Amino acid sequence: MRTAVIDSGPLINLVHLDLALQLPMFFERVYVPRAVQREVNVKGRFRYRLRKLYATGFFECCVTADETNVRLLRADLGEGESEALIQAQERRSYAFISDDRQARRIADRMARKSIGTVRLLARLHLEGRAAEPPELVKVLRRDLDFRITDHLVAEAIAIASEPI
Repeated sequence: MRTAVIDSGPLINLVHLDLALQLPMFFERVYVPRAVQREVNVKGRFRYRLRKLYATGFFECCVTADETNVRLLRADLGEGESEALIQAQERRSYAFISDDRQARRIADRMARKSIGTVRLLARLHLEGRAAEPPELVKVLRRDLDFRITDHLVAEAIAIASEPI
């Protein structure tokens, strides 16, 4: 089963763009670690939005079994990224969805496919399910203070044809 574990940044971005429910194109299930849930709930009405995502049966809250490994990763990463990486390992998830560069490097070393927000946007655009990635990034920059270089956006667009 192709599953993914998602970090708070991409979850917030995809929900803001109303594209989170497009993820079933790529995965059978997306896990949201408890620490990520706490992080996104800080964002006003996100608790309501998260409840709606869970109601689809596609998104699922999960709890990490190995808190020791989470604490070890906390030396280099935030709580959400750390817990998401350990969840990806524990659940043998195919993918780790995060925009944190260091977390994605660690995911690659853990043999998890790391995917960022813009890579998902580029692929969704290619499938005809989203607007042009530069326009979506512009919205994220304006509304959510999303930080990414134009070079990285161009790279994501260039590899959009590669399967996720």
